[in-house]
Amino acid sequence: MLKWFSILCSMMYALATTNAGEVFKVPMFVEHYIEYHGSLSEFVMEHYDNHKKDSDWDTDQKLPFINPPIVLTVHAQLPDLNFEIKKPKEIIIQQKNSFYQEKDFSHLYLSRIFQPPRLS
Repeated sequence: MLKWFSILCSMMYALATTNAGEVFKVPMFVEHYIEYHGSLSEFVMEHYDNHKKDSDWDTDQKLPFINPPIVLTVHAQLPDLNFEIKKPKEIIIQQKNSFYQEKDFSHLYLSRIFQPPRLS
């Protein structure tokens, strides 16, 4: 029972959100073609290739895929991808000269762990 319910729901969703429902209009296509006097290719060309208003315009609008329903139409447009690689500006950083000048210290501090910084 659950299987048939899920199939039914899937079919209803597919018919409502796609152009699959246009298949139900095929009998109208056949009926209108039988009334038409000419070949199938002439019928299709006349009705589906820039069809102009005529005496049976209302019947023509009921043919399948003449006016398909616009359902779940998504329009996506990618942005223009124009980019340049610019040469980076040269950045000059002026450094101040700072020198550590050792004064006359005794050499006893060399035996300790904590020592003053030295210029290498």
